[in-house]
This record gives sequence, C-alpha cells and structure tokens, in this order.
Amino acid sequence: MNHSPLAHRLKLSQLRLLIGIADTGSLLGAADALHISQPAATKALRQMEQAVGEVLVSRSSGGSVLTDTGLILCRRARLVLAELRDVEEELGLWHSGGAGHVTVGALPVATPWLLPEALTSLAANAPRITVRVIEGNSDSMFEELKTGRIDMLVGRFWPGDDADLLTEVLYESTFRIGVRAAHPLVGKRRLRLGDLMGLQWILPPPGTHTRAALESMFRTTGQGLPPNPVETTSFLVMRSLMLQTDMICPFPVEILHADAQLGLIRFLPLNLDMRLPPVGVVRHAKRVLSPAADTVIERLRQAGARAAQTYQR
Repeated sequence: MNHSPLAHRLKLSQLRLLIGIADTGSLLGAADALHISQPAATKALRQMEQAVGEVLVSRSSGGSVLTDTGLILCRRARLVLAELRDVEEELGLWHSGGAGHVTVGALPVATPWLLPEALTSLAANAPRITVRVIEGNSDSMFEELKTGRIDMLVGRFWPGDDADLLTEVLYESTFRIGVRAAHPLVGKRRLRLGDLMGLQWILPPPGTHTRAALESMFRTTGQGLPPNPVETTSFLVMRSLMLQTDMICPFPVEILHADAQLGLIRFLPLNLDMRLPPVGVVRHAKRVLSPAADTVIERLRQAGARAAQTYQR
C-alpha cells in the first residue's frame, strides 16, 4: 500500500470525475460532463481507487453509486474545489484591485474630508479592500513612506525634488474664514482683514504650511499677527471652538462645506489671498504599488476632482 500523503497521489481532474459520477449517476455521464472519453474516465477512476486503496464506485446495470469511502472523498472533494474557486476569485480581485490591504499615512488636512470621501466611495465599490489610516506629522510620515511602512501619504505638499518620491496633485484648497451661525459678524457685507484683528483667532501653529501662508498674507496687507490666538493642528478642536464661541478660524472650504449646508457655520465675505501647497498624494518612486493601493489612489483622485470642481475659486 502506498503510504505517501493522499494529496500527492490524487489529481484535481480525478476529484472532478468522482463528483461527476455522484451528480450524474454513471461513469459515462461524468465523462460526457467533463468532455473526456469513457476509456479515459475508466482509467482515471481506476488510478484514483489505487491511490486511495479502496473501491470508490459500485457499478451495476442501473448505474454507478459511490461507496461509503467514495461518499467521504466526494464530500471533501467538493470542499477542496470550492476553496480553489474562492482562491481564484480572490486572486482575480487582488489583480484587479478589488481586494487587498493598504496602509495610508495622513497629515491633518486629509482626515476631515478627503480621506472619508475617498474611503466611503471605496467601501461601496471595493468592500474587500482593507485600509489602515495612520496619522502623524510630515517628518515622521515621510520616514514611514521611505521605509515601506505605509503605501502612500496624503496631505499638503509642494512637489519636491526627492528622486525617491512621486507627488501627485489632487486639488488646491480655497480658504475662507468660518464663524458660527450666530456670530455678530454674520450679515456684514463689507469686511476687511483689519476689521477682524480685534477678535480671537484659531490658527495652526508655527512650522505648518497654513501658518506660513497666513503670516505672509498678514504681512502683505500690513497687519500683524492676531494677538493671543489659539494654536492647534486639530480640525476637530478648531471646529468645536468655532461652533461654541465667537472665535474665528480660516478653514479650507471643503472641510466646512457640510456644516455650511446645515446652517451651522457661515463664511465671512472676505477673500484670503493665501498661497499654499496643493493637497496631494505621495508614494515611493521605486516601489510598485499593489492593485489595491492603485485603487485607493484612484478614489483619492476622484475625490480630489470633486473638490476641484466644487470648492475651488
């Protein structure tokens, strides 16, 4: 008796034949269903019985019936072939970008609107892609990207000259000053930046792109920085303070658009002349992204296109 593992002695075509006999009730019917000749089917069945060491099919004038051993093997064979069909489907999804795991690094500007917008679309169209979002500052996130711990980084960037990184622009933000709906300035038709300097501002801290753009704007208009601002990079903190107090805050329009639609906040009639890096996605130039990661980037592109069409000046 052959004592090598059964998996080494059986072929998938033989398992299909056994299932075919069970389904059709005859060796000839199974042969027809598999598009092989009856002699070939007879030979395959004999080889399978030799491999197992037992009779698998009982044949009579009324047809072919699986033995107890044949029934056990047939039941397991159906499971094996079903698993292989699942593998084939999963591989197809992976190659098409419909399944897989993607790790996205996110700077603060990406988390309130862009990533939720892209991931909502992704969940509806490619639910078998698992996305992990890691937040951090630009220095730590670029290190994570270069070492391969994240697949891409989403944030606000000037296109750089680092040969190891590729930056793709998604859209450019328009900034407006947001206030709560009951703010005393709501309804004012003519406002200048100088009219707002006596109010308490919420600003990003020094060292951020937005803070540098605001400081440049204040200098250009002959204004100093607003006194005693609350400094934070958290859009959640900015929004909460703005909704609960008379503090004012420069915001990217897309982030507050939903609140404006609900009537929770208003934008003051004042254009902010700020030059900021565009919002984009950065990936490693020397790494080939998985199809799933390419799918995530495509969803980011679509969200960016909607932002460019809807929110830019």
